[in-house]
Amino acid sequence: MYEIPQQLEYKEKIVFGLTFGQLMWALIFLPFAFLFFVRLNASLPVRVFLTFIPISLASGFMFFNLSSHIKNWVTWYRFRKVKTGPKMEKIFGLKEIKDNLIYTK
Repeated sequence: MYEIPQQLEYKEKIVFGLTFGQLMWALIFLPFAFLFFVRLNASLPVRVFLTFIPISLASGFMFFNLSSHIKNWVTWYRFRKVKTGPKMEKIFGLKEIKDNLIYTK
C-alpha cells in the first residue's frame, strides 16, 4: 500500500499548461505588449524593446513568483531599522543591539 504525502499540492492547469494565476498575469500584461508592438508608431527595434518590458514582467510574475519577492522586499525595506522597545526586549531577551550585533541577556 502506498501512502500519499500530506504536503502534496495540486494546481489545475487551465490553458497551455498554465494555472489560473499564471493565466491572469498573462491576460493583464498581454494588452500592454500588444499596444507597444502593434499600435506604437516607431522603428522595429524600439517596438521590440518596449514590448520586452511587459513580457518580462509577466514572465516574472507567472514563473518566478515576483509578487511574493516584491512583498518580501517591501517588508524588509519598511523594517530595516527596528526600534527595540520593552516588549521586544522581554520577548527576545535582548540586552542591546550595537554594531549590527544582537546581545542577549
